[in-house]
Amino acid sequence: MRKNSIIKLCKVSALCITAFFSLNMVEYNAKAAEADVSSVKEMQEALSDASDNASSDNPYTISVSAGNYKLDSEIRLPSYTTLVFDPDARISCGTAGYAIMITGTSNSSVDGGYFKKSGIFVRSSKNITVKNTTVDSPVEHGILIKESNTKTVISKNTVKKAAKNSIALMGAKFEGTIEKNTLTKSEDIAMNLYNSSFKGNISGNSFKDCKKTAIYAGITAINGDIRDNTFKNIKGHGIGIYHGSHVNTIDGNKMDGIGGANNGGNGDCGIMINADEGPGKKATPTYVKNITNNNIKNVTYSGIKLYAGPSGGNDDSKANQDKAYVKKDIKGNILYNIGTYKHSKDWKKEIQNGGRYGAQTGIYLDAHSRVYGDICKNKITKTNLHGIYLRVGAIAKDIYNNTVTDVVESGICINKKAQVKGSIRNNTVTNAKTSGICVRESATVNKVSGNTFKNIGYKNVVTVENGKIKKNA
Repeated sequence: MRKNSIIKLCKVSALCITAFFSLNMVEYNAKAAEADVSSVKEMQEALSDASDNASSDNPYTISVSAGNYKLDSEIRLPSYTTLVFDPDARISCGTAGYAIMITGTSNSSVDGGYFKKSGIFVRSSKNITVKNTTVDSPVEHGILIKESNTKTVISKNTVKKAAKNSIALMGAKFEGTIEKNTLTKSEDIAMNLYNSSFKGNISGNSFKDCKKTAIYAGITAINGDIRDNTFKNIKGHGIGIYHGSHVNTIDGNKMDGIGGANNGGNGDCGIMINADEGPGKKATPTYVKNITNNNIKNVTYSGIKLYAGPSGGNDDSKANQDKAYVKKDIKGNILYNIGTYKHSKDWKKEIQNGGRYGAQTGIYLDAHSRVYGDICKNKITKTNLHGIYLRVGAIAKDIYNNTVTDVVESGICINKKAQVKGSIRNNTVTNAKTSGICVRESATVNKVSGNTFKNIGYKNVVTVENGKIKKNA
């Protein structure tokens, strides 16, 4: 039966409202291992017919059989169309960039398929699902999203060896979820959210062997959480929230082997909240509501870091005060083996050139950043400097019930006019080579009480260089 007859039969059948097409290249050439799309007329006809006739009452499903498909132009997905590729359907595209274009489309999906050297592009569409695809070595982005897209699901896709970003939102207004994707060996940022708004969660994704930051948000408002993702061997930050971006909660993520791209410079962190806009510019408020229950280990510099902006050599400067902040708490995180980068013998010159020895810290509030709630119930083991470190006007409310073990200097250090507005209480510090708690260089702590210290190299609690503890109980 000819294809047109099949379509007509499907349209009149009372039992089937979905048109179904099986594209098998063997029908055209039993000996061919590859066919051009232009010679596989069924695909063209099926997509054309869907473009003309698919609707909410008459949705189409187009099924692509296993085989090698070489496209000489992009597939443009019509509305109300499900395009299902056999897992062994291998698609390559002679045009640069994207094999599938989803633009101005509604109520459609792409399911499966193996895409070689070209990705998937979504723009100005609604109720779109992209799932179960494999994108291998795209020459641009693996999955690129632009403009307004609502009810969008990007799920269970694998993107590897992307020349740019594995998944990118560029100037997008996105409502939906990005979940359970596997992103490996990205040359640039693996998941890049730039100049966008995002309503939904980024969850359950896996990042591995990426050459730069795994998740980056810049000028992006995220009304949702970054949770339960895994990160392994990431050369930049695990998660970087920058330049006026914000997110609800960073929770339950697992990181192992973070950093290496910027050794000798500012370093790389498990989680970075950075409001700095560059020399001479005011910082833009950048924040997270909560940072909770993350497991972060083997990091070159800091496990969790906040940075509002430079003081310009003036620690009294308030220009960027509170521009990088956590609205509530840094709580329940586990940090292990933080500060693995080893400076050269000429490490002082490294620091003069931008290296930051002081950044090798479990939880680090730098340069006018703030935690409005508490730093509490975190477990920090083995750091190359301090366990918890506040400096240059950084502020926290309370620091309590943290366990800090095996640190090169102090368990908790408050430095350079930083402040703890409430108390440092009920923490346990073990095997700190310098001090349990150190308050120095005009820093202020309201109250210290109820802490437990074991095997402290110098003193349990020390104040130096005009450091002040108002009440040491």
